[in-house]
Amino acid sequence: MATVYKTPGVFIEEIPKFPPSIAQVETAIPAFIGYTEKAINTDGTTLQGIPLRVGSMVEYEFYFGGEPGTNVVQVNIDDANNFKTANAKRKYFMYDSLRLFWANGGGDCFIVSLDTYENNAGVPNKTDFTNVLDPANESALMKEDDPTILLFPDAVLLSDSDLKDVQVAALKQCADDSRMDRMTIMDLRETDTLGTNFRNGIGVNYLSYGAAYAPWLKVNLPKQVYFTDVKSVIKRNGADVTLKGLIPVSTDPATKTLLNNLIDDTEKAYADVASISAKTKTLMHAKPSLNDYFQGLVADYTGAPSVGKFKTIVTYLIGEVFQQIDAYIATVSPVLTNPKIVAKVKEAANADFKTLFSSVIAIDAEAAANAKTSADYGTVVADQTKLKCAEWGGGFVAGVAVSAFMVGANKIENCNLALAQLQKQFDVLNITYRSLIIDQSKTITANYDNELKESLPVYKTILNGVSASIGLMPPSGAIAGIYAMVDRTRGVWKAPANVSLTNVIGPAVTYSKSQLDNLNVDVSAGKSINAIRTFFGKGTLVYGSRTLAGNDNEWRYVPVRRLFIMVEESVKKATEQFVFEPNDANTWVKIQAMIENFLYNIWRQGALQGIKPEHAYYVAVGLNKTMNPIDILEGRLIIEIGMAAVRPAEFIILRFSHKLAES
Repeated sequence: MATVYKTPGVFIEEIPKFPPSIAQVETAIPAFIGYTEKAINTDGTTLQGIPLRVGSMVEYEFYFGGEPGTNVVQVNIDDANNFKTANAKRKYFMYDSLRLFWANGGGDCFIVSLDTYENNAGVPNKTDFTNVLDPANESALMKEDDPTILLFPDAVLLSDSDLKDVQVAALKQCADDSRMDRMTIMDLRETDTLGTNFRNGIGVNYLSYGAAYAPWLKVNLPKQVYFTDVKSVIKRNGADVTLKGLIPVSTDPATKTLLNNLIDDTEKAYADVASISAKTKTLMHAKPSLNDYFQGLVADYTGAPSVGKFKTIVTYLIGEVFQQIDAYIATVSPVLTNPKIVAKVKEAANADFKTLFSSVIAIDAEAAANAKTSADYGTVVADQTKLKCAEWGGGFVAGVAVSAFMVGANKIENCNLALAQLQKQFDVLNITYRSLIIDQSKTITANYDNELKESLPVYKTILNGVSASIGLMPPSGAIAGIYAMVDRTRGVWKAPANVSLTNVIGPAVTYSKSQLDNLNVDVSAGKSINAIRTFFGKGTLVYGSRTLAGNDNEWRYVPVRRLFIMVEESVKKATEQFVFEPNDANTWVKIQAMIENFLYNIWRQGALQGIKPEHAYYVAVGLNKTMNPIDILEGRLIIEIGMAAVRPAEFIILRFSHKLAES
């Protein structure tokens, strides 16, 4: 509609000539789902179950902590106490999978922490995974728009039947009508090298949204190994030997005594930390830390303030935390044996947690100071009622004695004033508790370990040998890195195959020709499994690029499925601007031009077949093309897009024949 000008002058009108454009969405943003050391945000709230985007190992460790422990099954040394071999297995795989992801070209990714190592105690739970993956649960990951790849390396620790349920849930999420914007990379269990159990359990639904890789990989990623990991598993020529038995015979008596005492003190320190950790769990409630639980109560109150919720906070802080920590110190102290850790616990007790609350609080006095008139607070000033901890030992009398200031028109305002004081007191309590007991105890243990390494060289050699020992890893993390690297350098339409793996020694299993045939082509149900192979002079290569729909001519290949996901998601986001626009020829022309420009550009990059654009793609929209009059009356604007996607050349066939001599 032309603009009506009412005042004389010079006016500028900018006339748009170009159609709107489509921006290509990101294609290799994996979501790693598994267990972490911690899951704490910068504001102290928990990240458990909440997807967080990170871009490096440093950023991951800031939010989710370090590596998991290592189960050292056996350490072998020779007669001269030289390290020979070690059998060591990781307790969890997600941390090392991330290391392989970034080593192989990965970029940004999402982390979904299911639980902490300590809380999970090395026993993964199927429900932890399905709660995040099953689309029926509408988890935070299900609602997150950016992830394009799902993987869950820790799930291989489940049984065959439980792993199957997790994998089926992942396929359902990828193919769910509200998503359809992601794929899942699947690992087989270590012993299922030929995929027999995997194929029997995965079913036949949504297979084009998944890809499986095998076998596991041999890696020697450095591992943190501690005293308790190796002290009881050392063997010399098959015979058990203790750390004290590693002290050289030629050591003088005084030094030998010092070393024996150091070994004893180190063992006591580790035992004490284990006792502290076990007792700490009694303070955790349903959250990973005291702070998580307290902040959860505060968030619940802040979202919908009420006197009842405020009483819950006070009851937790005064009636539970103080008494629990007091009981904690009393019960844990008698079982501690290392003198330095005993001293730290006594120091914590002397900090007198009981009196940390002594200043809390004449809440009504603070309220009165902020009041316009004393009448604003009803009977508070008159009654001189104070929110305070009762005499220690008697608990918090009658639940929460905060009667007067919690009535009247300003009760919520009064609670808000009190909450600020409660938060300050809790912060002091939490920091003191953690720094004086938990963190300091772990520091003492680490110091003993370092001293023992310097005093007993053979112990240091064993730790270094176990740290660098070869372990086995599920391949999904490395494969996700390959996806990201190929997408960045070649494009999502290039098969992520015939590419070498970094930080990998080799596959755990070498397949025969017949085994490779059966992995790549499943004549029964088409569930192709992509092999990872070693080639002389080339190293370890990913040598397959099929989805689980290996017999499907449309969705057989990973790059085809991922190309269509990319185009679908890019076009979907770009066409959202046309919702509620007139469903007429002007709109149709804009949409068609926008999509054709986008497809032309990716055709020029090699994503589509055909020597001419019309051979590579088509876009149809309009009356009597994709819509009938009823569609228009009912508000439907239907666009049809066809693409001739490039497909990988799996089989290079060379034909030779004799050429006869010609006169």
